[in-house]
Amino acid sequence: MEHRLHSDDEPDFQRAATTLLGRAVQAGDALVQHWAHLHDRALITSGRDQEYGTQLLLCADGIELCPLREPESVDARRATVGLPPIAVALKAVRRRYTAHDSADEGPTVVLAGAA
Repeated sequence: MEHRLHSDDEPDFQRAATTLLGRAVQAGDALVQHWAHLHDRALITSGRDQEYGTQLLLCADGIELCPLREPESVDARRATVGLPPIAVALKAVRRRYTAHDSADEGPTVVLAGAA
């Protein structure tokens, strides 16, 4: 069985991976930033708002943030997992991505790295 990179078509697997990665973070075997990205991805995949602002859409109009829980406090949450303020991350991602060919295929979820 072939798995897609982010397992968006397997939400149970994605949630289990988030739990296991969280345990690895607690044991010092993984980076908390990786957990935050996967946690947000699992939330978006399940139709819920993300926590850390790591999930973005590449659309015809450029980069858009996926729905975010309590946007006014996102920078405080990002700081707890070692991510830069959302404005800094968005600026870095916008430098890397353009809406050229992806706009023809519809919105594509991309990750906002810890730039």
